[in-house]
Amino acid sequence: MRAIGIDIGGSSVKFTAVDANDKILKHFAIPTDTTQSAAAFAAQLAVAVNMLKAGFKDKNIALGVGLPGDTDHQKGILRWAPNIPWRNFKIKALLEMTTGCRCFVSNDANMAAWGVHAKELKYKYQNIIVITLGTGVGGGLVIDGKLYNGAMGAAGEIGHTKIDFSPRAPLCGCGNRGCLEAYCGAAGIRRAALRAARKEPRSALAGLIKKEGFSVKILSAAARAGDKTALALWHDVGVNLGRGLANMILMLNPQAVVLAGGVSRGAEYFQGAIKKVFSAQSVKTPFENVNLLISREEDIGAAGAALYAAAKADEK
Repeated sequence: MRAIGIDIGGSSVKFTAVDANDKILKHFAIPTDTTQSAAAFAAQLAVAVNMLKAGFKDKNIALGVGLPGDTDHQKGILRWAPNIPWRNFKIKALLEMTTGCRCFVSNDANMAAWGVHAKELKYKYQNIIVITLGTGVGGGLVIDGKLYNGAMGAAGEIGHTKIDFSPRAPLCGCGNRGCLEAYCGAAGIRRAALRAARKEPRSALAGLIKKEGFSVKILSAAARAGDKTALALWHDVGVNLGRGLANMILMLNPQAVVLAGGVSRGAEYFQGAIKKVFSAQSVKTPFENVNLLISREEDIGAAGAALYAAAKADEK
């Protein structure tokens, strides 16, 4: 089955086309324009899909869409998302009507999880947790070789589990305080980095931020140069992420935890802290046997959406 995958993010939308052998044929991205209506946005997506579809001789194309929020995977509706404004967005119906493709929808982290499972790990493990570390923090679960959506499509929302219950905990994009995302998403890391730069104005990190502005790459560059402020920030990311992951591992006992997304590019500076949190757990078995892995695929969400759509279409 030939397929097209769409990964919708707060800042960009990524498209990937794959052939019947799961080989990636084309990939590109466009900005996410949240100033337009949901219907206009869906029409914009349809234009891109139809352009890709025209490149296939066989027009029997499956379409997969990863959505950045609370998603009804059965009806194909984005109920709510913290970083884009549309509510109860009936994207499946709109895209099927405008593209003629069979459309399969899930949360974007779920699509990334399937991409890791199918493309990157090539089905090596049947039970994995995939954590997407981008602007926010998402989670996708593959259990017994199948993508687990939960009863209402809302499973795996590790980014909105709480690790801090204090009233002054940082505010998350979802509106709650103390969520894992507020500490380990790029937005939360940026907030902490700017605060640290003001406190340590002579640090290498402060100098780089003043010169180039904040980015995860800047934080990694400062850590690579041995800057103590940057290294301490990455350590905090690892500790907080380790605490959130520990709860997931105790519940699900996966074979592997895979970190994906832009923030995971700094993993060399924080994965040691994660492992220390794991080793400190009293219940040893699930932590001694889990593999902590880093995804090397930059656009695994769009590829995963395409591969998931192809797999689901072949089932029917």
